[in-house]
Amino acid sequence: MKKAYLNMRSFWLDVKNLENRKGIIEVGPDGVCVAGIEMALKDEEQIKHLFLATNSLGDSSLYVENNSPSGLGGIIGGHGNEALQDAAAHMLAYAGKLTEQMTALASGSALPPPSSVQHVRLFAVSKTKLFHIEFEEQALRKPEHPFYPFFAYSQQTLGFFRKQQMESPSPQGRA
Repeated sequence: MKKAYLNMRSFWLDVKNLENRKGIIEVGPDGVCVAGIEMALKDEEQIKHLFLATNSLGDSSLYVENNSPSGLGGIIGGHGNEALQDAAAHMLAYAGKLTEQMTALASGSALPPPSSVQHVRLFAVSKTKLFHIEFEEQALRKPEHPFYPFFAYSQQTLGFFRKQQMESPSPQGRA
């Protein structure tokens, strides 16, 4: 992973970045305040990553490794986009309900990247733990899968980010 991508990924996975912010809500029995997904994508012969995260304040970000000089593209959004905020809030709510079925690591631990381009890593962050689990993307697309709602809301959030990017008049809003 490229350094700029790793820096933004690490920022979202470190709950200490939220400690002094007012309005943090802890969701579910484990007090989740950040949730998201990470996917590996094939770009020609290279593997690149996509990282989507949201927090209980309504902040959301999407980062994509790319071929730019920094190696990072992204969109920061959510505020002012009610549909995006709603989908992200649902994703966070489902993450809070599913932590018992995820692997728990101590806060500050490294999140493993997806193992292949066919897999998606779902994650949730509380003040004391980092929860994660990986599934094949095709399995997550089945409505009977227990993590389907988490994944489906993440895909809706991605769709709203794409729409926001396409409607953005400036290059800064484009990944």
